[in-house]
Parts: sequence; structure tokens; C-alpha cells
Amino acid sequence: MNNKNFHPILNEPPIAHALHKWDEENRILTYEYNGRNIITMEIGGDDEVGFRHGSDGNLQNIPFVQQLYVMLDRPIKSKVTLLLSSDAINMKPNRAKQEEAIIGQVGRPTMNGVNGVYDINQDLLIDWNGCDWRWISEKFEENEDKTLKVELEIELGPKPLFINLRMQYYRKHLGYSYHKPWEFRPNLKPLTGWCSWEAFRRDVTQENIEEVSKFFGKHLRDYGLEYIQIDDGFQNMPLPLDPKGSLAEGWLNTNKQFPKGHSGAVKSIEEEGLKAGIWTNANITNEEFAKEQSQFLIKGNDGKPMIGEWIDYLIDCSEEALDKHIAPFYKGLKGYGYDYFKTDAIRHLLLDGLHEAVRQGLMTNEDAENKFRAYMKCARENIGDDAYFLASWGILSEVVGLVDACRIAMDANPTWAGIRMQIVESARWFHTQRILFLIDPDHICARTNIEWARSICSLVSLSGGLYMLSDPLENYDKDRLDIIQRTLPTLKTFTGETGNIDLTYPAFTWTKLHGFAVPRENPVATEDITIEDAINMAGNYESMDDNHPFSSLWNIHIDREYRRWSILGRFATVPLKESNVYFKDLGLDNLKEYLAFDFWEKKYLGRIKESINCRALDLGNCQIISLTEVKEHPQVIASTRHVSMDDVSIKSQNWINNTLILDLEGIKNTKEEYVFHIPKGYTVENIKSTNSNVSYDLCDELLKVIVEFDHSDAKIEIEF
Repeated sequence: MNNKNFHPILNEPPIAHALHKWDEENRILTYEYNGRNIITMEIGGDDEVGFRHGSDGNLQNIPFVQQLYVMLDRPIKSKVTLLLSSDAINMKPNRAKQEEAIIGQVGRPTMNGVNGVYDINQDLLIDWNGCDWRWISEKFEENEDKTLKVELEIELGPKPLFINLRMQYYRKHLGYSYHKPWEFRPNLKPLTGWCSWEAFRRDVTQENIEEVSKFFGKHLRDYGLEYIQIDDGFQNMPLPLDPKGSLAEGWLNTNKQFPKGHSGAVKSIEEEGLKAGIWTNANITNEEFAKEQSQFLIKGNDGKPMIGEWIDYLIDCSEEALDKHIAPFYKGLKGYGYDYFKTDAIRHLLLDGLHEAVRQGLMTNEDAENKFRAYMKCARENIGDDAYFLASWGILSEVVGLVDACRIAMDANPTWAGIRMQIVESARWFHTQRILFLIDPDHICARTNIEWARSICSLVSLSGGLYMLSDPLENYDKDRLDIIQRTLPTLKTFTGETGNIDLTYPAFTWTKLHGFAVPRENPVATEDITIEDAINMAGNYESMDDNHPFSSLWNIHIDREYRRWSILGRFATVPLKESNVYFKDLGLDNLKEYLAFDFWEKKYLGRIKESINCRALDLGNCQIISLTEVKEHPQVIASTRHVSMDDVSIKSQNWINNTLILDLEGIKNTKEEYVFHIPKGYTVENIKSTNSNVSYDLCDELLKVIVEFDHSDAKIEIEF
């Protein structure tokens, strides 16, 4: 086709500028990229319009940045329509600044002041600056062809509006070169479970797994817990057991702690309605193997098999080595019924093995990268795309495009150092959440200080991280079970902000008190900490003395067909002062009034404008507040079922003929409280229920309805 105006939609979006078109008659300015008019500006009046012409807007070629600008002689409001692929979100084009909340989102809401969109399928970031603007759309709307559109109003004038287009943004600008969403998207489902490591370490047994499966099947399965994952301790050591055989044999044949083998372990998990997960690592421990099959190992410049600092012998990741020693055990474990795979020690295969070979001049940087990538590809191909794949540990850019989740922190534990690390690293890496993979702050040790447990469970649930418990069963007392039940399942949260990671504060700070070696014999004991040690551990960085230092302030925006609200989370990584939190720093509208409810305190905080006054928090404590825009008619504002208040049990909310109707999905034989705001002028006439018993209490503008679920579903009708 010779038509120069025809541009096809390419599978891999081009690194090329958006082309302009000016329709003088209708005064419409468009910019086309990858076969779509991604920007359409309707400009009224009759003033001459100044704008960038195609490649004139090129600011930088590698990585590619195109800047568009539009100017008028006089102020005029213009409607701007953005047309995107089938997967796009509102995104702040930078990380949270001082006193700003870290922004997340569930659904596709637009958020006040968040001046960017990210087209996930095209890896395209668009942001706009320089002029006053507001959203017209409350959410991204789906077109008939499944593309998404969103509209905003911008006040054009003598000051330039400038729009930045960054093509292949995560891949080229942020350096995640394997991020190709047009080829691979990770499994985005919320994931919850229990891991054996911090409960039993290497002493885990078949009997332990049977007891754990029965316990969680009874107490937490209905709340959303899905997996039981067996960690280190089941395999036949050394690896491989037969120095002349395959590495796979040690992984596929369990030791005496698992006399029923993998089949028995998987069966005991599945019988309780749960799914089975398994841990493996990249280590080779048999010294005789190094003599018998040295051709498959990385060798040093002395010609002998290399031993890594944090790993023993290292597979050389050649095609022959992977085919004989790696592919069979992944394929075999999948055949036993495991569909969650945690692959460990790969960091050390890369850093302490392949990189060391580079240091010795034995291979190039590219060789090392390709070999590591080959190992991970081998694993993925043999577990299949339908299995869940977790890389452990550290952000290893080479795993992008292959794994579903990535562990972002060192080994967690129930000390404050371990809990703080999980909160801070979740904040540091939140810009990757459900874009590159699901972030995994490592297992949650609920046996820690009860307030610390409440904080880490709340944060992981709201931020949508990988939620894997890891404690002995005796630690799950009534209070801790209650916290876990009210934070399961996790939300399907996407990041709402982006940018490079911040290196101005320390990573993995639990090592300050515990050293780098992880004790291997027993689970880590809980312990207290002084404020002085906690402050010293935090280090000194730019926002350290703020009311809310980095990682301590979050706001998750939730948009559903029936309701829109946000959850403000405050996490005391250092003690937090009483302070005002301003709506503008939360992505909320300063001009609107919101209803506030404290989840853990079960306390209504009233109608709030412009800012909310928040109480002081001791070290490790948290405060979770729902913020719902005031409406003229009654509406739900909170519930006790879930920390999201409530993206879990409320399936619909409808206001019809002076009747508020809620469809609920609860847990049979449990009782939950739902909180409603009743504006002045409305009187409750009657409350009806289906598949449940209800009682209620009305005080001023607040109605509390207690729902006793006879079945898993229920309907509540409140007549006014």
C-alpha cells in the first residue's frame, strides 16, 4: 500500500515518533502512533495554533523521547482524548516525592493530579505538563474493538502545554531489556499461601505438610489461601545423589522425611482443597559429581570446577547440561502435580558463578547473561505457561519476560529488621508491580509482634504482593488468625507510579543487626528492638525527618462498577507523628468531601475536606483508612471482612427507588459488619436479607448492619 497516511498496528510497537495531523476546518489536532490516533485535541476558537510537527519534537533518540507542545495566544479549554490498547492505566510519570503517598490502583480509575497514562501492551508512557487540566473521564472506557479511551480537559494558552511520549518505556528507558509485553505477560492473579521454610527449615516432613494442609484447609482456604509450598528439606542429598547420574534424581526422589514421595505430598495438599507448590535451587553439592561430570560445570581459570561464594558447584548452562540435568526435574515435578515453582539460588548462579567467570576473563558479559537466561528459559518451558513461576531472590533483570513473580528482598523473618525490610523493599520496587511481575517481599512471619504482623499483612494485601505465610502452626493464635483472615485474599493492585529506583536509602537493612549469614538450623526467633536501633537501622535519607518518610504513606485507589473509593495506609517504619495528610498528595480531589473510616480501630472519622488529621503511630504500627466521596444518597463505606473495605465480599451495590441493594459473597457460618453512610433526610424503614440473618444499629449518619451468612452468598436490601 502506497498511501503514506496508512500505518499498520505492529505487534512490536515501533521506536518512532508520533505523526501529527492538523484538521484546519474542524480545528482538531491528532498524533498517530502505531496505527492509532493516540492523542486527539479539539481546539475551539479561531486563534492560530502553534504545535510540534512530527520529528521536530524529538528530544532524545536513544532511548527515544518525543516532546509535543501546543500554544495559543489566548486561554481556551480543549478536550483531549487518548486512545490506547486494550491494557492501559493511569500512571504518575515519577515516583512518590516527599510527603506524597505511593499510589496504587485496582481497576482502571483516573486519579486526581496523576498526569500520565501507561499503555502496558505497547510499553508506552505519555505524560502532560505545563497547563491546568482535569479529568473528564472517571475511568478508562472500553471501545467496541477492546481498545481503551480516556478524556481530559486542558486549558491551553500562551504558556505551552507539553506532552512527553516515551516509546518502549520500561524496556529502553528503565533498562528492563527483556520486557516485551507484546510477547509475554506474567500471571496477574493475586497469590496467597503458606511456605514451610520459616516454620520447619530443613526438618520439614510429610507429616508436617499433612497437618498444615488440614489446618489451612479448615481455617483459611475459604478466605482465599490457595497454596501450600514445600521448601528446602525434601530432596535427596547430596545433589546429585549419584555422581554419574542426573541432577534431577535428587529432586524427584524424596528423602526419608517424605516417605510417600511427591505424589503423597501433593495428594495430602489437594485433599484439603489447596494447591501444591515446590522449592528448588540451582546448587550442586556432590563433590564426586564435579569429578565425574565436570564437562557440565563452570570452570575457573585454573581449569577446575568453580565453587561459588554462596553456592557450591555451578551448572554451566550449556544446552547439553540443561537438557540432562535441569529440564528433567522441572518437567518431573510438574508431572507430580505441582503448579507453583519457587526457584532459588539463581542469584548466586549469576553473581557468584557466571559473573565470576566474566571477572576471570573466561566469558563475556553477554555470554553470562545469555547462559543465565537459558537456565530460566529451560525452567519455564518445562513447567509450562500455566504454572506459576517465582524467581528468588533479588531483582534480576534477566528474569523479566519469563517469571510471574520476583522476590525483592532477602530472607524475611519475624524480627523488626526483617519486617521493615519487607515494607521498604515493597515501596522501592512498587513501580514494577504487575508491569514486570508480581513483587514478592518474601514470606510473612505472623508470629512477630502482633502490631508488626498487622502492618505487614495489611501492606502486602493492599499493595497486591505475593502473600505467603511461614510459621509453625502453634503460632497461629486467634488474634493472628483474625489478622490473616481480614487481609486475605490480596488485591489485584497495579502500580500507579513509575520511574527509576531510588538508591538514596539502604537496602536489606535487616543485615545491620543480623549479619549476612542466614541461620540454617532453626527458624528465626522473634525479638524486641529499641527505638535507637530502629532509627539507626533506617539510615539517613532525604525524607527521613518528614511526617511520612519514604515507604510509610500509601493510597490504593479502587474502582468497581458499583463503587469507587481509596484506602489510605500509614506504616510506621519509624515512629510517625500526628499529622495532616493532604488530599492532593493522595491523588484525591481537594474540592470534594470524603467519608473516612479506620479499619483496625473500627472507627468512623467523619466527613473530611482537603486533608485528614492522622494519629501518631508507634514503631511498626499501621493505620488503614477508607476514603469514599460523599454522595447524596446512602452508600456503603466500610466492612469488617477485608482490609480493603471491601473489594472482596461486596459484589454489587445499587440505589434503586429509595432502596440500597447489596449482593455479598461471604463465608458460610461467619458474621461480618457493613457500615453505611446515611445522609440527612433519609430514614431507614426496613432491612431485608436473603441467605443471611441481619441486625443493625443506627447512630446519627452511620448505619451498622451485622450480617450472619447462612450461605456463601447473600443479598441485603435497605429501604428508606
